[in-house]
Amino acid sequence: MELGEANVPLPPRPHAVAALAFVIGLALVLGSSGGVAPDASVASATVTALTTVSGDVLIQHRGDQFVPAREGDLLAAGDTVRTGANAIAEITYFEGSSVRLEENTQLVVQALSTEADGGTVISMAQTIGRTWHVVTKLLNGSSRYEVKTPTSTASVRGTIFSVEVAMRPDGVAATVTTSEGAVVHRADVPDASGPAQVTVRAGEQSTKTTAMTAPSPAHAAPLATLRAAPKRPSETAPPVKHPASSTSVRATARTRAATAPQAVPSGQVRDRVKPTVTPRPKSAPRRSR
Repeated sequence: MELGEANVPLPPRPHAVAALAFVIGLALVLGSSGGVAPDASVASATVTALTTVSGDVLIQHRGDQFVPAREGDLLAAGDTVRTGANAIAEITYFEGSSVRLEENTQLVVQALSTEADGGTVISMAQTIGRTWHVVTKLLNGSSRYEVKTPTSTASVRGTIFSVEVAMRPDGVAATVTTSEGAVVHRADVPDASGPAQVTVRAGEQSTKTTAMTAPSPAHAAPLATLRAAPKRPSETAPPVKHPASSTSVRATARTRAATAPQAVPSGQVRDRVKPTVTPRPKSAPRRSR
């Protein structure tokens, strides 16, 4: 089962930048301790980390036991992330793409690599739950971003989409919903009775179950699902406010200074010129008779 392909260079979210800077630095440090880790240039090229951990989130490194996850934990091929009830986790990949795991979801990172021509390969397997992917624009034709499920694969080239895997009476169902761009929803085993793949465009979804020979035709996705889609960082950044120019600020200051009442220091009050008061002429005294 294989997924699709995607396109890269999307800036990571603001809260992911700090964590990625830390883990890249950590990878470089580990790489410099000869014999303990691979070459630093190789290690840092595919640095991938958990950049959001909220609630009961577990991580399993290849061959180890599940342990509580923390923001900044590094991920490599073979690692698994699992979220519990009311928990959320987010993985930011080395090339800028990210995936958000909603509650009760399990995701296995299968491949993280760079190609000789500069392309990037990211592959993962989702066994249960729902994930939202924000895929960066791929710059090279060899780049690939794929998500595998028990019944199908999803291929993309720069898009925002979700994959939901759930148990149904007719077997395991994998539903692909696209919020931006287009996703190829492909059956694992092609069948002559129906198309081997379906293109799911923005606002649509398609489902494939173990009982179906091919993914269902793309159709309108529920609005509630589309509203849950994450936004690209550039869409959530607050507008930049441009301050007034220094010239206008100075002009305003001069105007205010000219019209403002002038206060007189208390020490100078006695030096003021007192106004001249003209005494009234005294009336002549009355003569007694």
